[in-house]
Amino acid sequence: MLLVLVDLLIRVADEFDKARIRFVLFGGMAVSTWVPERLTHDCDVVAWAGKRDVTRLQQALLAAGARVTALEMRWIHERRFVRLGTAAGFKLDVHLVTTPHDRAAFAQARPVEHRGRTVMVARPEDLILYKLKAWRGQDQLDIAQLLRSVRGLDREYVDSWLDAIAKRTGAPMRDRWKQSLENARRVEEQR
Repeated sequence: MLLVLVDLLIRVADEFDKARIRFVLFGGMAVSTWVPERLTHDCDVVAWAGKRDVTRLQQALLAAGARVTALEMRWIHERRFVRLGTAAGFKLDVHLVTTPHDRAAFAQARPVEHRGRTVMVARPEDLILYKLKAWRGQDQLDIAQLLRSVRGLDREYVDSWLDAIAKRTGAPMRDRWKQSLENARRVEEQR
């Protein structure tokens, strides 16, 4: 399954390059870059595109195999997170760079090779921040895995963004981070 998702990622990368739209991979595929592979059923990207880029972005999405309607394009440009279906049956989740944290994550993304194709991938610290915002069960598991597996994780960087993200989203970011760290500590003590 992951190999088919990599095919989707490569198509997205190729089409976005042709359209001159930069993007960063985040979500489950990005997590599997930094920790042992985990199964996922979607490809998550945050794209740098403005209102003038709407036609190029839509063409790139369609060429990559996404099923995207005019309404979904409007939602994307309203800065909403949009989940698109694809010809391969997987989901392509698209979000535009809208916040200071998105811009920081974009600027600090790392190049990673997927079957000979270089793709920019969010750093583990930024993935943790995205996952703290979403806070679903899988997000919590991903945070735990990142905390366990990534050596030299910059926890101060994560901490430095918590208040700004909480102010913007209303999410209890500090409480979620504290819970994540406590859970990781308990797991380490049980080993």
